[in-house]
Amino acid sequence: MGKSLDELASYFLPLAQELLTNCEGMGIPCRVIDTGRTLTEQTEKLNQGVSWTNNSKHLSQPPEGKSEAIDICPIAILEENKRDWDPSSPLWGKIGGIGEALGLRWGGRFQHHPDPSHFEYIHPVSTTV
Repeated sequence: MGKSLDELASYFLPLAQELLTNCEGMGIPCRVIDTGRTLTEQTEKLNQGVSWTNNSKHLSQPPEGKSEAIDICPIAILEENKRDWDPSSPLWGKIGGIGEALGLRWGGRFQHHPDPSHFEYIHPVSTTV
């Protein structure tokens, strides 16, 4: 499981960097928890119950074979040593809004398994007729 921004697809990297910068600018410094995953690591996440899909955007994605997802956590929540990262914290909604303003899909809105630390790239819809 990687934490390096180098594991992110080149078209997603600037958005991930801007997410982190904008969070910092809003007084919510965050730490990168997860970027890329191998298939083995994804299977481990499924077995641990912290991922719910075999098609995770953390796995290598075409066309570059790099991750299109990042998991982050506010440092304030990490410092509290809360095992579940306190999903009810109002910080998550603020961070989610920052990511969505950048055009990212925020896991906090996932219906079946909300994941407020998760952000992923949304490919533009082709308008070719």
